[in-house]
Amino acid sequence: MHRHLRQYGLAYVIGLLFLLSWIGQLFTEAAVYIDEARAHGQHIASVWVAFHEADFWEQFGQSTFENWQSEWLQVATFVIATAYLVFKGSAESADSEERIEAKLDILLEEKGSSRR
Repeated sequence: MHRHLRQYGLAYVIGLLFLLSWIGQLFTEAAVYIDEARAHGQHIASVWVAFHEADFWEQFGQSTFENWQSEWLQVATFVIATAYLVFKGSAESADSEERIEAKLDILLEEKGSSRR
């Protein structure tokens, strides 16, 4: 069991954070829904009553997918930018290490010694 938690602990933590944030969004969305209903003269007694409204779930679904869409766009931008910068020889690129090794090899050859 300890090994399983060690291997998959990060997935559990991220999953738990995801669920907690989604539940937080659910209750926040319910509060907004209740405020909008009251502004239009409707009376919704509690969050639990709002959960039984079809319009609430439509609004919640829409805001969830808008949120996810913007997050995926942000992550995709970071991934593409990182891939571009890494492959173009940035400091994080693996080929910078290859350049250092090549320079070391040249210096060792000039001194007449070999690393191998």
